[in-house]
Amino acid sequence: MQSKIIDEKLINEVKSYISDKNSKYLSRLIDNMRPADLADLIEHLKREERIYLFEMLEPEGAGEVLIEIEAPIQESIIHDLDNKAITDIVQELDSDDAADLVGDLPAERAKDIIETLDETVSDDLEKLLPYDEESAGGIMALEYVAVKDHCTIREAIEIIKAKREEVENLYYLWVVDDFGKLVGVVSMKDLILEPSERLIREIMNTEVISVDVNRDQEEVAQLVKKYDLVAIPVVDEYNRLVGRITHDDIIDVLEEEADEDISLMAGVMHQEITEDSYIKISKARLPWLIAGLFGGLLAAAVINRFEHSIEKLIALAFFFPVIMAMGGNTGTQASTVAVRGLATGDISMVNVWKRLWVEMKVAMANGLICGVLLGIVVYFWVGNIGLGLVIAVSLMIIIMISGFIGAAVPLVLKRINIDPALATGPFVTTSNDILSLLIYLGLVTVFLKLT
Repeated sequence: MQSKIIDEKLINEVKSYISDKNSKYLSRLIDNMRPADLADLIEHLKREERIYLFEMLEPEGAGEVLIEIEAPIQESIIHDLDNKAITDIVQELDSDDAADLVGDLPAERAKDIIETLDETVSDDLEKLLPYDEESAGGIMALEYVAVKDHCTIREAIEIIKAKREEVENLYYLWVVDDFGKLVGVVSMKDLILEPSERLIREIMNTEVISVDVNRDQEEVAQLVKKYDLVAIPVVDEYNRLVGRITHDDIIDVLEEEADEDISLMAGVMHQEITEDSYIKISKARLPWLIAGLFGGLLAAAVINRFEHSIEKLIALAFFFPVIMAMGGNTGTQASTVAVRGLATGDISMVNVWKRLWVEMKVAMANGLICGVLLGIVVYFWVGNIGLGLVIAVSLMIIIMISGFIGAAVPLVLKRINIDPALATGPFVTTSNDILSLLIYLGLVTVFLKLT
């Protein structure tokens, strides 16, 4: 198979074949495409065109393509397929992909499909489906190779050969004792280079890194990244080997978590990029917009509270956009760095105070420079050196507080097990707007009373 660039010419060609019901040339074209490329092509087609093309695929190929398709379009395709077609596809998928597909179906339909599957496949699904979809158990596959520690290398290789159809992309050989507990790992290199009569326990590495079946998928991804692993074993509460997670699953997790964090930071919750339903997109964005609306009303109330000060010196209103923008930008910068650091593991809860102190020093330096610059502008604009000084001090304080809040809130949320990405976007920006106005108008009001 070759990789295809999905361009307008190719899309139009496929649409033409579908319109003419030219299955011969269409089949020849898609047979030479990789599953990921074919999935990309399908995402560019209309609903009825997708189904026509998809129904041309054999169950094995259809499954490989289906798992590559973005969620909203995948959901649409599955909805249009009958139960037999889905059953045939599930039969061909690895256990983790099969569980993801069946787990997204309505309960009644999932039950009907599971009842028609082969016993081995249905047993695998019943093991995987109870796990939280964002846990290690939710993303693990049950296809792995494990040997007893008293086996010889020759016997281990025979076991691998016997499972060659079941287990693709074998990276490590897991070693268990007579009770199924994980006791070691053997690399493929050692398995090949060592004498065939040596015992596995003599060459295995006992310092094997594993994850509990209930561990959060984001923590699993951080562990794989930290130790440069291509696969990691999953164990139950008794340290018994129950599955494995491979690097392709970890890439999916990293992409999913990044998408989720970016969406939360932008105030766009539960929206898939490829979603084309305006109602679903509206529902995803509206909650944060409404929250921002009420936050804006609070800011308006603060301004109203200081209307007498503004009436005395109308020039105060000129600097509202500057003050609010500087507070919001400073908070967003600090919170974005904190969220990103927590997501990658570069910032841990162990060095919280160190991180906050760094952000405070950054905010103090930036506040000093920006405050002095604004104070000079105010002096030449209004001609009042006292007012320029007060506004300069206000901006310094605002930037320092905004930087502290932006860095602190994600860390606090992380401590209480809430997604830190909630701290950015509308939350930090709106709260900093309100605080900025309070500090600005409060200090200027005091200044006006003293002069």
